[in-house]
Amino acid sequence: MLHNILMFDKAIENLEDSLNKDLSWRKKELANLRNELDSKFKSNQEFSFLVRGFIALIYAHWEGSVKSQLTSYIKFLNKLLKDEYLNINNYDEKILDLLFYPTIKIFTQNSAEKRLKGIDNFKKLYFNKEIMEIDSNEVINTKSNLSLEILQNLLNKFDIESIDNIEKKFIEKLLNDRNAIAHGEKRYSNATKNLKEQIDNSSEKVEMLITEIKCNILKKAFKYKK
Repeated sequence: MLHNILMFDKAIENLEDSLNKDLSWRKKELANLRNELDSKFKSNQEFSFLVRGFIALIYAHWEGSVKSQLTSYIKFLNKLLKDEYLNINNYDEKILDLLFYPTIKIFTQNSAEKRLKGIDNFKKLYFNKEIMEIDSNEVINTKSNLSLEILQNLLNKFDIESIDNIEKKFIEKLLNDRNAIAHGEKRYSNATKNLKEQIDNSSEKVEMLITEIKCNILKKAFKYKK
């Protein structure tokens, strides 16, 4: 019993450390972005070209942080599975779904070889009780366009509490602007105070959202404590 408690506490500690490190460098970079923009604005320097780069960077931190945090959470779950803190008798439906998502997907393939591999995976867990791992590459898919719908689907897949106060229009605009800039469209060619405030606001909102996702991941992780 003591071993299980110590093991879980260490796994939670590692998860929290990983999440904090991910947020720390992202928050620092977003703060540097705002400072750079503020400096250009105060010295009356042209900054519209920076805005386009900053929008792409803000989006990169949005999608990158969600993927990184969920990957850390999967490592946490895999540690519990490997150490048999979670076992065949107490897997919840969400973990089974995460474990077998790649296998179930295999059964839709035409290849007999792939279907046999899927059957083998089922046998390993149900008959041999062999520990399997959740494959982060299979279950985390932002489609390189992290919309609100995709985010909510991902959080639901992991049974992580959704973000209630998220603004759909904000995410849609960030995504649309990023896609337009990535495809070479000329946007935000006129540097104005309103434009600077918009970028400041966008970076602060992303910082707030990824912080809230981190808190919800930890809240879910602690529910596995026995």
